[in-house]
Amino acid sequence: MTKTLLYVIFSLMALSSTATAKTGPTDITDVTIPKVEIVNKIHYLTLNARTPYGRGYQHGAALKFVIQKGVAQWKQWIKNTLSQPNPDAEIHEFIHDTDYLSAIRKYTPLLYEELQGIAKGADVDFNTLYAYQMFDELVLYVSKKYRLQHCSGFGVYGRDNKFNLLGQNNDLPPYYDGTHTVLRIEYPNNLSVLVFTWAGLLAQNGVNNKSVGVTMNIVPTAQGRDDGLPMPYIIRKILETSSVKDSTAFIKSLDGAAGAPMNYIIGDTTKVVTAENTAGGLKIYKNTHGEKWVAHTNHHLDIDVTTLKPGAVSKTVERLAQLKKMLQGKSTRIGIAEAKNIFRTKPILKNFHTDPGFPTMESIIIVLDPKDPTIYVSPGPPDSHKYSTFNFKMGYVDTENE
Repeated sequence: MTKTLLYVIFSLMALSSTATAKTGPTDITDVTIPKVEIVNKIHYLTLNARTPYGRGYQHGAALKFVIQKGVAQWKQWIKNTLSQPNPDAEIHEFIHDTDYLSAIRKYTPLLYEELQGIAKGADVDFNTLYAYQMFDELVLYVSKKYRLQHCSGFGVYGRDNKFNLLGQNNDLPPYYDGTHTVLRIEYPNNLSVLVFTWAGLLAQNGVNNKSVGVTMNIVPTAQGRDDGLPMPYIIRKILETSSVKDSTAFIKSLDGAAGAPMNYIIGDTTKVVTAENTAGGLKIYKNTHGEKWVAHTNHHLDIDVTTLKPGAVSKTVERLAQLKKMLQGKSTRIGIAEAKNIFRTKPILKNFHTDPGFPTMESIIIVLDPKDPTIYVSPGPPDSHKYSTFNFKMGYVDTENE
């Protein structure tokens, strides 16, 4: 056992490895609470119950104390940063004044059941956990003046002797620190998914065993809808598909029902696209300047950037320019090492010194190997944090330089 691989079985598991409850959609009979491995600050576990509620219960029960810690840190952030003295009242008003739940029930009813299971297993109020999924939507609701200033991503494809690849620097408030999680989700239909997320959340980004991968970033220069489908649910639905074509067809079927306006970089073994999903509908970009790569930051790609006020979206233009500089004419040579270098380059990189309020809290590289899709995850700014490797064959593989 290496120093970076600690097998942790929480006291909850020691008390009971099998839970029982009433039958029906919330039946958790024979649901086993999974073992949690902690590697490089990342919680890794497998969810394999036969029902969505059961898989959610596994997630919540196994990471109960981590989830409760994250929710407490989130509420403190709402109080301090958004100047809301009563976070619970603000959360209540957010839920009352918006209607994301109708879209969740309409388009992703099984994920609604999974969220119920997480809340039950973690012993967290359902409404609180429901709101906890929606960072971007909540911030847009609380303060239209608050700068949504996070995330840079790219994808490359169609290269000889190299797998398609995509990745993202996920820039978020530091209240997520300590809740980094990789979920391996085993569905009854032989679908398997590796999801990076924060403990208690359904998804941030990831890949499935059919080599469909996805990352995301908000597009605050566009409009969303307060009755649309939030990002975590769209990510999980994308990871249930078999191709980019199927993924974009699902987003198109929402007909503009976006929660916060988001961009999704989606790849399979044949191509990678960037798909902006806003209240105006779906817009897909397949390549940049005729080359087989795409990149995105925090403005929609067809905007006149001269209309953006300085600092309006936290240097989104500068970050996209840096991505283009490092990809233009070089995409055929981009591998794991080159991708790590991109994400370790400012201003794409946002660390605790330069951006203490919105550092890169996660960096991910997704390699779409048709035989064994693989993710590389850094649990913080990658200039000061190492990448750990996870795949379907081995689960946790290793951590760089160890």
